[in-house]
Amino acid sequence: MKKLFLLLAFLYLNFSFSQTVVPIADLRNNDPNGVPLDTGQVFTVTGIVTSANQFGVNGPGSIQDATAGLSIFGSGFAGQVQIGDSVTVTSTLTHFNGLTQFDFRRTGSVLVNHSSNHYLDTIIVTISDIASQQWNGFEEFESRLIRLNNVTIQGTGNFASGTNYNITDATGTLISGLRIDNDVTSIIGQPIPQTPVDLVGILGQYKTSVPYNTGYQLLPRFLSDIIYDNSPLILNPVIASNITPNSFTVYFNTARNGNSQVKFGLTPSLELDSVVINNDTTVHVVPVTGLQQGTLYYFRAYSTNSFGTSFSSLQSVTTASTNPQTGAINVYFNFPVDTTVAMTGNAANGNVNFAQKLIERINATTYSIDMAVYSFADLPDVANAIIAAKNRGVKVRVVYDNRTTQNSMQTLINAGIPFIKRTSGLNGIMHNKFFVFDARDTIAVNDWLWTGSWNITLNESSWENNVVEINDPTITQAYTIEFEEMWGSSGDTPNPTNARFGFQKSDNTPHIFNIAGREVKVYFSPSDGVMNKIVSTINTANKDIYFALYAFTRSDIATAMNNRFTAGVTDIRGLIDQVNTSGSQYSFLNTFAEMFGNVGATMHHKYGLVDATQVYSNPYVITGSANWSNSASNDNDENVIIIDDIFIANKYMQEFKKRYNEDGGTNTFIIPTIISNDDQTFEIKDFQLYQNYPNPFNPITTIRFEVAKAQNLKLVVYDLLGREVKVLFDQFALAGIITVDFKADELSSGLYIYRLIGENVNFSRKMMLLK
Repeated sequence: MKKLFLLLAFLYLNFSFSQTVVPIADLRNNDPNGVPLDTGQVFTVTGIVTSANQFGVNGPGSIQDATAGLSIFGSGFAGQVQIGDSVTVTSTLTHFNGLTQFDFRRTGSVLVNHSSNHYLDTIIVTISDIASQQWNGFEEFESRLIRLNNVTIQGTGNFASGTNYNITDATGTLISGLRIDNDVTSIIGQPIPQTPVDLVGILGQYKTSVPYNTGYQLLPRFLSDIIYDNSPLILNPVIASNITPNSFTVYFNTARNGNSQVKFGLTPSLELDSVVINNDTTVHVVPVTGLQQGTLYYFRAYSTNSFGTSFSSLQSVTTASTNPQTGAINVYFNFPVDTTVAMTGNAANGNVNFAQKLIERINATTYSIDMAVYSFADLPDVANAIIAAKNRGVKVRVVYDNRTTQNSMQTLINAGIPFIKRTSGLNGIMHNKFFVFDARDTIAVNDWLWTGSWNITLNESSWENNVVEINDPTITQAYTIEFEEMWGSSGDTPNPTNARFGFQKSDNTPHIFNIAGREVKVYFSPSDGVMNKIVSTINTANKDIYFALYAFTRSDIATAMNNRFTAGVTDIRGLIDQVNTSGSQYSFLNTFAEMFGNVGATMHHKYGLVDATQVYSNPYVITGSANWSNSASNDNDENVIIIDDIFIANKYMQEFKKRYNEDGGTNTFIIPTIISNDDQTFEIKDFQLYQNYPNPFNPITTIRFEVAKAQNLKLVVYDLLGREVKVLFDQFALAGIITVDFKADELSSGLYIYRLIGENVNFSRKMMLLK
């Protein structure tokens, strides 16, 4: 896949197109019936041919880039290319019985054939993956070259021409899911395998009426696409986890039994060693030990049985740092937060002046600053701090979006600071907002990362945003790799010829880090499949999902939330600023989640929380620069960071509660508790009912109580005559801390009493409503 990115980048830089080249993924967004949103429009795409005339001289043929696949109908394409050709195609986007395609018979269709003998790895999927793709959103697998493993074909005798067969794997059955086309003569008449095989082919679709939600069929191109090889076959993903300063563990699965092996090294040559476990399994766990701390390692997974050896793509991982001075993770919010839901000693930093905080970090820098920003405007103090750093010898490099140069950026340019803009003509924008401080020297303890949702402008200082700072040399190394891919070199001067942006980039950074005992994951768009990583994180939810987003248009993430709701995760709450933007998921989410459109200041956040109330259930924070949108996934340069830590999640929950209340939400929040001797944690030994905050209030206040022993509890509001006004809480409560919001907009001003009632529990306090 990396070779494909580099090849497409080369072609883009060395060919003059009459129309902007777009990623194929941009064409794969469908309306609620499964029809492409851009039907009838003309586009130009670049890719590798995965089928030519194998399904007839009129096709459909197909091409694929690093983002998706596309079928192309017409002899002007299928009859003129060969599998492995690198091509650029301009044509009209059309639709035929569920299949999105270019119609090459249309006037104005153009084919440019650049070179040949470029071959792609198949993407391994399951029947469940095919059946669950978003036919009414981003249709991920249609027209791609895919592989299904351990498939049973339901049929006897010989394959017939123009016939469909049911196929089954471990995840399900695809009715009429294998199509033997009339023109695939090498398969027609061959015996139908009576034992499981692997199938390779182009995923098509044929359904004659709306909605186009079924009818997917795999079309093998020749007999060798039906694979009788019984080697183990490594499946994605291959994961390096349990990262320590001196080791990591590789986890992977295979389709068939084999032994377990990992080769690793400091370079892609994997020159150091090989760890072999002589087992016979499909579930592989390989510890790699004896390593250096804070070091980037490359590795591949292997598995061998009597039929052969399978191996994974090249992977990378960075061991943890043991330096006790590193590992800090600071989060900042520029608007007030609600500390009533704070864990003890864990109050979030609200009302932070981001510009001043950034200047403090710049002023502390001694060697290097790498700055990748979408915008930089109206902040002369920040610009002057960067120039002062340059003047004292700090090496400064800047990656900037291909936009009209803003005033603060122009100040840097006038001071002689080297910079590069995003390559012109590409879809999307360079939407990152990250800084890497002192990662280019040999001192580990001074390496800091700054990232988040805040664009570096005075205007956005009045929008609701969040920032994350991390002091760790391993994560700054990953961001430096990403920066230098866009910079085009590892030196002080940019190299525009080698610079890669958007779909030109490759997945070339480590992704999983151990930072002071916390697992942190980092992914970059569009090369790393960031939306799939967000979906995978959502899928871990056991209790609650909260999110605050500027824009939310990805149907696959919304569907993942709906699936968790169906599975019993009923506490799903969301805030969206741009509720009416094209493709907004607000209405669909509102059918099962508690949703609010943002009011007041622009909410520019891009964060989600998974199980933020659950100490022992992987409480995740998802944040970074990326809106949950197609452009962030397919076009833009973005970064997403996923942190597994209860204390960080709790700080974001304090931010979320404040915005949630401001937008009109009133509900219960569970404050996570940990029984431990650690100074950060405590044990609840008794029941407590606290004074509401704020008090007096209008019209919303928060009531907090502590539960020493699990039992049924009831929290009730009464007026001064003892009449029940509202029941705020009436359910079984586990030991811990709970906050409940009380909205009194229908009540008149005055004094009210709230009471907590349970087994041997009866506490009451007074509160004042002033309107």
